[in-house]
Amino acid sequence: MTLLARAGLLALVLIVPALAAAQETQSFEADDGSYSFQYPVDFRLSHMFPDGTGDVTGVTASTMSNGDVLITFLGPRDPGSISQVSEQTRDVIVDEFTKAIAVLPSIRLKSTAMTTLLGQPAIDMVFTNARFSNVAVNRYIFTVVDGKAYNFECIYPEEKSDRFSPACDLAVSTVRLGTADPAAANEAGSAPVSASCSELELNMRSVNVSTLASEIMMKDQSPDTIARMKAAIEATAAINERAGSAPSDQDCGDVDAIVETLR
Repeated sequence: MTLLARAGLLALVLIVPALAAAQETQSFEADDGSYSFQYPVDFRLSHMFPDGTGDVTGVTASTMSNGDVLITFLGPRDPGSISQVSEQTRDVIVDEFTKAIAVLPSIRLKSTAMTTLLGQPAIDMVFTNARFSNVAVNRYIFTVVDGKAYNFECIYPEEKSDRFSPACDLAVSTVRLGTADPAAANEAGSAPVSASCSELELNMRSVNVSTLASEIMMKDQSPDTIARMKAAIEATAAINERAGSAPSDQDCGDVDAIVETLR
């Protein structure tokens, strides 16, 4: 399963026994065994496309009454020039995410804070997306572990933060890395990463495609639109497969071109 398919970051609760006891949970296991996390039983598996097809990308509680509610985990990937997450690198990381995530005027950075993910310092970034008459929270937690970048992404309506933020906290506090790590298996033979188009840069551009496709399908779920969004996402996945762990400027440029067709 590609990183995009597991795609497109949440505040960590340092002490969660009370939270876990307050709700029934079940475990999400990545298809390749690379990670797992806990989530509430009233969530279900989320697929790449709204018609229930495509790879499983995380968990969801999306309904007509709830709105979009998604939890996904991304990684491992090349962190580019970011060797560690700390207060000193906070501004640089936030700037990179803002450039990648705030691709529409409706998306704004609301807050940032230092926290913890996978036992490492992490940055909690909260973006708001004022779409239609509602405001969606796009929350990201980013960290670097053993030279690889990881992050959670949670999406939920701002007005229902009290209800769905705890589900995000639960996932972040319980995520564990497995023994299966395709990236680590290929690390020894991987080629140098392009300075201007790192794996991180390519992945963040790929998240843009998923974000924009979701925006479009929220407005129009006609068969033609779904087919067009599928084609865009599948084309982006193909570029990621082609690029592997050593993307070129052409790879980033090709994903940028897909983004432009969706704007």
